[in-house]
Amino acid sequence: MQSGMNRIKSSLGGLAKAIGAAFAIRSLINFGKQAVTIASDLTEVQNVVETAFGSMTDQVDEWSKSSIKNFGMSELAAKRTASTYMAMNAGMGLVGQGAADMAMRVAERTADVASFYNMTQEEADTMLKSIWTGETETLKRIGVVMTQTNLDAYALANGYGKTVKKMTQAEQVQLRYAFVMN
Repeated sequence: MQSGMNRIKSSLGGLAKAIGAAFAIRSLINFGKQAVTIASDLTEVQNVVETAFGSMTDQVDEWSKSSIKNFGMSELAAKRTASTYMAMNAGMGLVGQGAADMAMRVAERTADVASFYNMTQEEADTMLKSIWTGETETLKRIGVVMTQTNLDAYALANGYGKTVKKMTQAEQVQLRYAFVMN
């Protein structure tokens, strides 16, 4: 009986080792697939960064390298988010260093909002796109009430010298940026 128990015990030990090895191999394969996907995504996003930021690409690359440490956002997410904002800036006629700084600061703010309000970075990103689109509903969730009346009051109190109706699209984006970031 003892001999039989030892054989069963030995067989179960071998089976456990085989199952463990199978799970380890599967985990390694999954890890490899994820690494390839992330590398591919970074390459694609880098193309977007270069298109959106042009000569300021090195600045964005340097900024994004420390994004995980500085504001809890992966390099990939930081580049993707900032590039989207920079592209929207260009679409509104905002270019240059000021537009680049704006894109990176809003990307950082998405990480802050996501962390503080316990939401995903994607949800925060959607909210802060309101700076460019002028949509107001999503921002109310975090206590930012960006009505035209509030924007007009903010503009007049902060030296813009005119109300929203008299501003260009680019000026409105800059006003909404200042209002939301404040």
